[in-house]
Formats: sequence, C-alpha cells, structure tokens
Amino acid sequence: MTAAVTEVRDESTDEPAESPAGSQAASRRRWLPPAAMLLVTFIGSLLPLIRKPGFYFWDDTAGVAVGVWQRIAQDVLSGQSPFLQTDMWRGGDFIAEAATGMWNPVMLGLMIGTYPIDDVGAAITVAKILLFLLTAGGVYVLARSFGATPWLSAIAGATLSLSGWAIFMDGSSWVNGTAITAFTPWAWWALRRAYKRGFDAWSIVLAAVLCYLAPSTGNPYGVLTLAIVFLAVAVEAIVDRRPSAIGWLVSIGVGVVLTVVIVYLPFVYTSAYGFRANSGMWNDEFLSISLSDLMGLSSPTHRPYITMFGGTPMGFPGTYLGWFVLPLLPWLHWRGARMWARLAGPLVFGAVFLLFTLGPSQFGMFRWPARLVPFLYLAVILVFAVVASRGLRTDRRWVRSAVSAGIILLGAWIAWADVPGAWKWHALATAAVFAGTAVLVFWAKLGGRGFATITAGLLVFLGAQLTLTPSNRNVADYEMPSSRSALAEQFADRSDGLTVQVFDIHALVRHHPAPERWDDLLAGNMPSVAGFESTTAYSGIGFTAFDSALCLTYNGGTCAGAWDALWEEPSGYDVPLADLLNARYVVVLNDYADVEDTPPGWTETESTSVVTIFERDEAPGGATGTISFAGDDVDIASAQRSGKTDESVEVTTGSGDTRLTFARIAWPGHSATFDGEDLPVEIGPAGLLSVELPENASGTLSISFAPPGLLMGAAAAGIGVLILAACAVVGARRRARRSASPTGRL
Repeated sequence: MTAAVTEVRDESTDEPAESPAGSQAASRRRWLPPAAMLLVTFIGSLLPLIRKPGFYFWDDTAGVAVGVWQRIAQDVLSGQSPFLQTDMWRGGDFIAEAATGMWNPVMLGLMIGTYPIDDVGAAITVAKILLFLLTAGGVYVLARSFGATPWLSAIAGATLSLSGWAIFMDGSSWVNGTAITAFTPWAWWALRRAYKRGFDAWSIVLAAVLCYLAPSTGNPYGVLTLAIVFLAVAVEAIVDRRPSAIGWLVSIGVGVVLTVVIVYLPFVYTSAYGFRANSGMWNDEFLSISLSDLMGLSSPTHRPYITMFGGTPMGFPGTYLGWFVLPLLPWLHWRGARMWARLAGPLVFGAVFLLFTLGPSQFGMFRWPARLVPFLYLAVILVFAVVASRGLRTDRRWVRSAVSAGIILLGAWIAWADVPGAWKWHALATAAVFAGTAVLVFWAKLGGRGFATITAGLLVFLGAQLTLTPSNRNVADYEMPSSRSALAEQFADRSDGLTVQVFDIHALVRHHPAPERWDDLLAGNMPSVAGFESTTAYSGIGFTAFDSALCLTYNGGTCAGAWDALWEEPSGYDVPLADLLNARYVVVLNDYADVEDTPPGWTETESTSVVTIFERDEAPGGATGTISFAGDDVDIASAQRSGKTDESVEVTTGSGDTRLTFARIAWPGHSATFDGEDLPVEIGPAGLLSVELPENASGTLSISFAPPGLLMGAAAAGIGVLILAACAVVGARRRARRSASPTGRL
C-alpha cells in the first residue's frame, strides 16, 4: 500500500460541464432514468399482488421470516436482547440461527419500520418491495460506474429486480436471497469506487459500510458473493496494472470479514447440536441448473425442467432474465480492447458464478446452485448494459436480423421442449419478442424510447408469466392468517402455558381447507406472532436431542408418534415427557396420531373437525420459573425469572437426588452458578437443560445465557473496525500528501 499510486477515475462516468442556464434541465435529465427505473420496478413488484395478495407471504417467509422479524422488532423496541427466545424452543436461538438479519442495519430497520403494520403479510411485502427498489438502485449505480449510459443502467436495474428467480423464488419465499441480491451491487459499486478514487478515506469508509451489508444478513451466500466482489475488483486492478491496490483490497477485506465474525461464530459453536452439523459434498441434481436452462434467459414462457421440492419440476420462469438480452446480441458493438479491459471484473464475477451455478447440488454449506442465478445474471446484465451503451449496429441488417431471429426461435424451442402443453403461450410470447426486438432495432434504439419499449415488455411479460403461474407452487402455501391482533385475540386462551402441537403440515393442508385449518393451531414460527408458547417452530439448525424426542421436522411439524412420546417417561425420570416440558395444552390433528385415551391428569376440552385439544388439569410450574423436575432431595423455596433468559432458584438439598431439570432447551451458552460457584450445565432428556446441585447445601442457583463466541466475535469486530479505521487514516494522509505534491503524485 506504500507504492506510488496515481488516483484513477473512471472517465466513462464523467459528465460534461453544464452551463448555469442548462443546469436545471440537466439535473432533470440526470434523475429521469433512475426515477423511471424505480417506478417500473415498483409497478412490476405490485403485479403479483393483483391475483395473489399473499404472493410475498409465502413458504419460508410465512413459516420462518415473519415470526423472526416480528420478535426481533418487538424485543428491540422494548429494549430487550433478541438473542434467545426460550418460548420458541427449537426455533428460538436467534443468535445461533445467524440468518435472522439482526446484525444488518438495513434489515433491522425494515423489521422495526414495518412492525407497526398489524398485517404481518403486508408488512413483509412492503419490506420486500423496498428491497427490490434497493436492488434496482444498486445495479444502476454499478452499471454507471462501468460506463453504461443512464438509460441502459436503468434498464439493467429494472431487469434484474423483475427477473424470474428474483420475483418467483426469492421474492415470494426467501427474503434473505432478495436482501443479498439487493446489497451485492452496492458493495461492488462502493469497493470499486474506493479503488478508482485511489482509496481515499471517505471511499474506504463507504466501502466498508456497504460491504458489511451482504454478509451481515447471516446467510453464507452473502459471504460468498462479497468474496467474489473483492476478487472482481482485484482482477480489475491487475488488468489496470495497479498491483498496489491488492494490498488495499486485502486490508479492507480482512477488516470487513472480522466485523462479521460475530454474526457467524455463535452458529459455529451451536451447529454440532443441530441438523446442520454435517455438510458434505454431493450431487442429486436438486435445484441444479444446466446450460440449456440458461439459454432460455430471454424466453418469457420458459419454465425449465429443474427438480424442486417434492420431486416436481420447476413451475415458474426461474431462469428468465429479460426478453431483449439475447435477441439484441447480434446488433451490439463487440470490438474494443479498452471496453473488455474495463469489463474484466464483471467477466470474472460471472465466470465464477457460472461455475457455481453449474456445480453440484451440495457444496459444503452451499446448496441448491439455482440460488446463485441472480448473481450470474448481475454480471450478464452489467456486461450487456456496458456493451449496449455503444449503440446498435446498422450494417449488414439482413444477417443480423437472421441471427437474432434464430436466437429467438431457439429460445422458443427450449421453452416448448420443457413445457410443450403451453404451445399457444410460447407462440404468443415469441411473436411479441420478435415485435419488440424489431421496434428496438429499427425505431426505439437504446435511449429513452428504448427504455420505454424494454420496460413495457418487462411488465407485459411479467403479467403473462403471472397469468400462467400466479404463484410459486413448488413451495408451500401455508395460507395462514396474517393479522397480528386477530391472532392474539384468537389464541388468547393459550397465553398461560406451553402448547404442544402434534400435526404434519402436509396432512393438514391436504385434508383441511383454509382458513378453518388455522382455527386452533399454527405452523412454523407463527405461534410467536400470535403470542403463545409452542414447541412448533421453523428452524434452520434445530436441536437434535429435542427434535428426536418429539420427531420434529424443520418446519415444526411432528410425526404421529409424537403423541405417544409425550406420555413416555424418559430414562431416569418418573414423570412423562409432557411434564418435563411443562406442557399446558396438547393440540392433535384428527386422524393423524393414534389417540385412544385421555392421559391421566389431562382433560379433553375441545374437539373440532380439524383438531382435538387436551388441557392439563393443574397448571404446571407455578412459582418455579421453568423448573419442570426436582429430585427427591431438592427443596425449592422460591424461583423467579430475570428478563427473558435468566432465572434464579433458592434451594436446599440433601444427600440423594439433587437434579433440577428446566423446561427449556440446553442451548450452548447457558451457564449455572450456585452461590457464585460454577456448576456444569447438562443436556437432559429431550435436550432439556439440567443441573446437578451440590449435596447438603443451601443457596441460590442462577441460570444465565450468553451467546457462545459473542465476546470473541465482538473482539474480532473491534479489530476489524481498527483495521478499517487505519486504512482510512492512511488513505487520508496519502491524499493529503498527493494534494500537496506539485505533480499530484506521491
């Protein structure tokens, strides 16, 4: 970083000087393309809601994200830590889940900002639309930095935001995917800006902040994309013969990585206790992409035959990018060494993600390569925007028209081959693509009229896609109610104890229509939205001992045998598991579990067409906090909880059985002290927290929770900030010396 470096700027983005008289008009012209882009993106993001108001309240969004977002916002607004939610059981270790977004300031702001909206489906919809707009803005500024014209940059931003995977998969189901797609172009733009400005102080600070956003979502794909962004800028520096920039990039990269250690370290310490403990490498072609699938990126009706959940083929245009991209390739100016040198970064970025997209279905922590399509397409649309900014060729029109027609027909053939039954739609779309391409080439070109033509096509084709596929049926539509206040009122009678739900989501949906299926139970993390404690929770990690005891699935459903497991006595205990859980209610899906008799101490209080509800005759716990079992030689004088995670117990013990078992999962990070002396915390039956007290003692047992690795992560973040601050200081001094030098060089 000490070698002489001349400040380098991207001449392609420099604007000509404007006279005072024309500055106002120039300002309007400058803002018109991005404003038009945001308007198109906004309109496009609303189209799915016409036929399906719950389009964005779908699958994992409804099952996991909404519950997590609501709880984090609630805790932050009330001044509490959101790290551990004991009442959400297997889904409550937010700090270990990592992918909650709690460390990301934009995601946290969206959680808090949308929390006042009572309809949680509408709230998450607002957040997703804002992320679509953020994606468009990021692609716009990134394309401009590479020299694309304002209108082509606006086309690029709207296109990626409204592409098939962005809308139908990430948009409807995986909000973290939408977020990473939104943050990646901003990180790339900021890092490249720092490089082009010679790493001055403010550009380093901006790059550090924006580069932090993608990995801080907690999704490992954010780490991957950021790493490839740094690689892309490094390649650009090598091509520009600025090797000293590599030192800056490494320093900034190390600093950013250290700041996000705190996001992932608790997961590392906890993963061994859940179902993410072993991540290997294999290929079963699940959500795997082929080259022929990518060749349909400009075919609006192409629904590629890609294996998805349930073994069914993809039923939506998941590899569609934009109708105009491939047909216009024969009309572009492809020659120019300087242009290709400038595009070295996007080419490397795209090549890496092409390899990942065509790779195995499981690669360590990374699975389902189709998830990476948006990042491959980010590179594609960037290269297209930059090359197309040189205008369209007008020579050899017949040859170019023939090649363009061949590309369109090939795309139509690929679309028809995968779904031959929709031949009428394929024919209509093909004719429309022919017409749109002709309008672009022979009349509109690629300025403002071209933007209007292309984006009108984007919206029309998106409307047609939504007519064919109103929603993503490859994933689950829970159709759960979304009014937080109505849910709280509906389940108000469950607020005084734990509810164990014995059901399978597929059996429930198959046999019972909405909304009656949700009158007495809720799936995923929605019990937390309704305000009642439940073992039902959607988790990306789970807790194996607890999951195995009740044969819980990732989304909180159970096997039918969970009913019998509740009434069995774990080894070494003389009470059933239901007592160890401090269960107050058990809700069983009818005709699912083999329920013959009402267990002793319980009463069947209600039976509907969907479920049968059992209630304990006497409320468990009482004044004993979460204690569910005490050994014969333990006398509990009092017990109370402190905050959401800690509790203390005044006890006296004898010389026999001095165990205490708590109705809470023994997540790593729990600790116990007895009158200030450390006691080992054990994993008891079903993964419950258990402590062996000293014999013949009297004192206070304190249970507390501190996320594992939190201090180490905080220390790493501190070091990362110091490294970044040092980079900024050095950058400021170098810039000052350069400014003072008569030659403008160091």
